[in-house]
Amino acid sequence: MKQVNVGVVGLGWFGEKHLQVLSQLPNARVVAVCSRTRERAENMARRYGVSKAYTDWERMLSDPELEAVSVVTHVSDHAKPVITAFEHGKHVLVEKPIAASLDEADDMIRAAKRSGAHFMVGHILRFENRYALAKQAISEGRIGRILSMYARRNIPGVFARPHLRYGTPISLDAIHDTDLMLWYLGDRVESVYATMLDTRTGAPNPEITWTVYSFRGGSKCVCESLWFLPENTPYAIDAKMEVLGDRGALYIDCAESGLLINDGSGVKMPDTVHWPVVHGGIVGALKEEIAYFVRCVAEDRKPVLAPPEDARAALEAVLAAEESAREGRVVKLS
Repeated sequence: MKQVNVGVVGLGWFGEKHLQVLSQLPNARVVAVCSRTRERAENMARRYGVSKAYTDWERMLSDPELEAVSVVTHVSDHAKPVITAFEHGKHVLVEKPIAASLDEADDMIRAAKRSGAHFMVGHILRFENRYALAKQAISEGRIGRILSMYARRNIPGVFARPHLRYGTPISLDAIHDTDLMLWYLGDRVESVYATMLDTRTGAPNPEITWTVYSFRGGSKCVCESLWFLPENTPYAIDAKMEVLGDRGALYIDCAESGLLINDGSGVKMPDTVHWPVVHGGIVGALKEEIAYFVRCVAEDRKPVLAPPEDARAALEAVLAAEESAREGRVVKLS
C-alpha cells in the first residue's frame, strides 16, 4: 500500500479533527503540521507523532518530503497557502467554503490546473451516507425530474453565536445545503432572493436566514438556516431535506442522531455521523471525505466527488444570497 506524506495547515478545533483522521489512515503519513502559534504546533506534533512543526506555512509547503496538504485555516486565509501548495506541486484538500471571494476561488482553480495536482474541497455532506444515498436514488431516476427542494440546518444559538464574527449562517452553514442542491440537480442557480433577521442579541451578523433559489432548469429551492435554537434543544444540528420530483420524493432526516442521552445536563443527541469518536478513533463523514482524498492522491485519480468547480458554484450562490439579503432584492447570477 502506497503511503502519502501529508501535512495540515491550520490547527484550530477543526484542523485537529483533520489531523486526527489523517493519523488514523493506514495509507497516510503525517510529516508536518503548521499553526501560527508555535506552542500549538509543537503540542499537536507531539500528540500525534509528527516530526515537523511549523509556524510558517510557506516553509512547510516547500518541504520536498510533503506530497499533499489539508488546509483548515479560516476561509479568508485559504487562497495563499492553497496557491503556494500548488506552486510546489502539492495536492490539496481545503475546507469549505473554497474561498472568501470568487476571484480567489478562480485563482486557486487556475493554480491547480497549472500544477496538474489534485484539488478537492471538503463539502462533507457529500460523504454522509444519507445524503449520498439520496444522490444515488436521484441519479437512478427514481423520483424523476426535481421540481422543488427544501432544506433546514438549524443549531443552538449559544454554540453558533461566537462563529457569527466570521460570517452569516448563509455562507457558513446554508452553503452545505446549497452545495447538495447543486449536486442533486446538476444545474446552476439563475437567481436568488434571501432575507435575514437580526434578533438584537448584539451578534455581529443576523442569526436567522432564509434563501430561495431559482435554478436555470426551473427548479425552486429553499434553505432555512437559524442559529437561534434554544440552549436546551436536544439537537446538535436540526437538519432535514425534502426533495420533490415529478415521479416521487425523498425525505432526509438528519436531526435525529439515533442516540439520546438523558443525564444531569439534560437531554442531548450527540453527533453520530459527522466526526464521532468511536473506540478511540474518528469515524463518519469526515473520515470518509479525508480517506477519499488520500486514496485519490495515492492512486493518482481525480477527486470527482467534490471538485473545486462545484465548490465555486456553491460559493457564488451563497455570496449572491448574502447580497440579496443586504440589499433587499432578487440577485441574478451570470
